[in-house]
Amino acid sequence: MSNKPELTTRVRSYHGMTFGLYRLCGKAFAKWTGFRTKRVQHGIEGAHVILANTQTLHDALLVRTAFDYPVYCVQTRAVRRNPIQRLGDLLTAPIMQKPSAALWSAACTESIKQVLSEGGSVCLFPIKNAPYGYAPGTISRETVPLIRALQVPVVLYTLHGGAGALPRWSDGKRKGPFIGRYEKTLMPDEYALMSDEQLHALIARVLCVNDKSLGLTYAGKHRAEKLERVLYVCPRCRQHSSLYSSGIHVSCRGCGMTANYTEAGDFVFLNCETPISTVDSWMDYQKSWLKNHVDDFEKEIYTDNGVTIFSVDKTPADEPLFGKLTMTRDQLLLSFKDGEAGLRTVGFSLDSVSSLKAVGQVKLSLTTAQGTWEITGAPDFCAYKYAQMFLALRKKLK
Repeated sequence: MSNKPELTTRVRSYHGMTFGLYRLCGKAFAKWTGFRTKRVQHGIEGAHVILANTQTLHDALLVRTAFDYPVYCVQTRAVRRNPIQRLGDLLTAPIMQKPSAALWSAACTESIKQVLSEGGSVCLFPIKNAPYGYAPGTISRETVPLIRALQVPVVLYTLHGGAGALPRWSDGKRKGPFIGRYEKTLMPDEYALMSDEQLHALIARVLCVNDKSLGLTYAGKHRAEKLERVLYVCPRCRQHSSLYSSGIHVSCRGCGMTANYTEAGDFVFLNCETPISTVDSWMDYQKSWLKNHVDDFEKEIYTDNGVTIFSVDKTPADEPLFGKLTMTRDQLLLSFKDGEAGLRTVGFSLDSVSSLKAVGQVKLSLTTAQGTWEITGAPDFCAYKYAQMFLALRKKLK
């Protein structure tokens, strides 16, 4: 029996037609978002890899619409996908990767190689997650050995303005520039002459896009709504889990602090003196606060109602559990009603958790040696604070 990992996608002749249909549908979405890009023609003979930065939760969809030929994107697997997402998967055959510590697993890498060997082109996102603010994540160093192993041309494609037009924490869009741009192509004989450090630095220089310095503006009457998905510590009273948003303001239920979120992506505090000026600087403040206070917490740290948890690994998936999520210094607990049995609690010891990450808007991905679970909260759920607290308790918060 072969030990070769199961491949998740193959290049098929009908994908020329299905991708064409997908791009036609994608144009409508791109128009709705205000996304603009020049169509990238197939100017390279044979298979190649596209490296793109990530700014929003819809980047794979938008990047595919920019290229005038089938592009197979590596995307994070979600256990339950709505009908529109399943239709998109059918048309574009994405290479699915479980949310884990590694950016590209062995099975994922084998699938990439197979698509390339059959003449297809693959899009990778070397920055793991779309940022909550403007500051991009770091380019994974796994990118360089993967490129060297694949030995195909590398197309660099960038997104600009997505963090302002479609913030990761928001449900709605803002009116303003959102642009996709072809940057350059690196040929194998070109990057063969570079050291690993030089190649990594070049990719990072092109893909680490931070639009804040450009002074772009994004209009919208509800531009601050859902900021509580990422902001959870009040800079005035320094209490956690007391922030809420409405319209263009974010406020604190405890002390009444209020800040206006401007079209330029800045905060103007109406009754609080603080050096915080952007979502990024507020997130930095929260990290500093957490490092200084992580040892002060006892028993329950966070608790949220209206939470759903289910296994990612099982097919078909187990029925989801609905209830209250509680985080302590030692455990992550879900309390739920179990029919006539009454209230039950299931939990995960934090010592057994290898990874707890915020994914999407209101989801946590929890990984242990036994498998991976997806935890989804209510519309104002702040998955980010759970992920940050987990890192702080592990003394890994940077």
